[in-house]
Amino acid sequence: MNKEDSGKRNFVLIEQLDYIQSVTYERVKKVIKNDTNFIYCELLKYNESFMERIQTAQSSDELLKIWQDMAEDSFLNWYVNSEMPAESVNDFESLGQGEHGLEKQKRLLAELLDKNQLYVNLSEIEDAQFKVSEEDKALNQAFYGGAYNG
Repeated sequence: MNKEDSGKRNFVLIEQLDYIQSVTYERVKKVIKNDTNFIYCELLKYNESFMERIQTAQSSDELLKIWQDMAEDSFLNWYVNSEMPAESVNDFESLGQGEHGLEKQKRLLAELLDKNQLYVNLSEIEDAQFKVSEEDKALNQAFYGGAYNG
């Protein structure tokens, strides 16, 4: 295949693992270093930002604060009550006292999050809650064309 033919193809690479910047991105750049149409984008995180905070938390107090933030500003699983009654907080704190308590608390909080909402869906791009920039909206319009009606 010659260069003219390859310029007519569209290619989308999706990667979700942490090594995207250090490995995948660098490999792709080498492959298409002469292609001036290469664009690198990241998905806009939503619940994923809470997952990252949970994973890096160093204390039960920090996890309790994350839980409070999640109750106010995340998508929880449909069966989860977003209220934080004192009894639940006490149970959560007690869980942290036992063996591997911090890890158990982290797993519990991660379980509360709706994994279908790790990133902002295209259908939600106009929702002010997600604070999608006009530049990002324009990029999505250019990429999806008629499929996105912002």
